[in-house]
Amino acid sequence: MKDSGFGSFLAGVVIGGLIGAAIGLLLAPSSGEEMREQVGGFVDERRAAFDDAVNEGRLAAEQARADMQDAYDAGDGGDTASAEAAG
Repeated sequence: MKDSGFGSFLAGVVIGGLIGAAIGLLLAPSSGEEMREQVGGFVDERRAAFDDAVNEGRLAAEQARADMQDAYDAGDGGDTASAEAAG
């Protein structure tokens, strides 16, 4: 009886698939649930940092606006044409 090699090939594919699946499970960094938790924690940290940066920017803008308003109120009202005509 002559063996065509197809049975050996099929056995090799099945055994290789099982070995690959086992190695994949052993070397996987974490389960799907653990990965979602890690990603969720990372996103929450970045969101908090972004919110802090936005709040700092908003406070700085409000302070700059208040400083400009105070400077405007303390000056001649920004009317440089009337100041030049008077001087």
